[in-house]
Amino acid sequence: MDEFLKTIDELKQENINLKAKITTLESQLEDVEQYSRLNSVEIFGVPEGKNEDTYEVVKNIGVALDLTVTRGSIDVCHRLGRPAGGSEGRPRGIIVKFVRREHKIKFLAKRKVKRNFSTQHLGFEQPAQPVYINENLSPGRRKLYAAAREAKKTRKYTYLWIQNGNILMRKDQESSVVRIASMDDLDGL
Repeated sequence: MDEFLKTIDELKQENINLKAKITTLESQLEDVEQYSRLNSVEIFGVPEGKNEDTYEVVKNIGVALDLTVTRGSIDVCHRLGRPAGGSEGRPRGIIVKFVRREHKIKFLAKRKVKRNFSTQHLGFEQPAQPVYINENLSPGRRKLYAAAREAKKTRKYTYLWIQNGNILMRKDQESSVVRIASMDDLDGL
């Protein structure tokens, strides 16, 4: 019986060690996946045209933001597929991967300056709809950001933002910035 109890204890410890290793590996994989998206942005709210050239759409957005976007500054851009369950009335988002991170940073900075950016700025006649430009987050980081938004409300934090794929929070103007890398970080707020 003692031998079985010893084996059970060894297996429990091995299980604990393996779970810790899996958590570490998942975190590293998430970081690598997010790093691969560092030069990318997502654009939502731009109406779709028949046979549109997505590069031209992004170029026009750049013009509306007072920023020159060239083919040489974009690695790839395309419309996203329809989400499962579909949102038929809304246009598909656009993913843009810039060649250099500085292009992405300038693009986001120009969008931040133009507060009420909408389809009207892009020359669409229909009622103005907002155009959103965000950093491209990996699925795991997106879930973590959603949980951080909820924690911001419930814990009465004032600031929550994303910078280069990092989720950052601050209670108020005097507080220090907290980087949210996992659910444990949210639990520790």
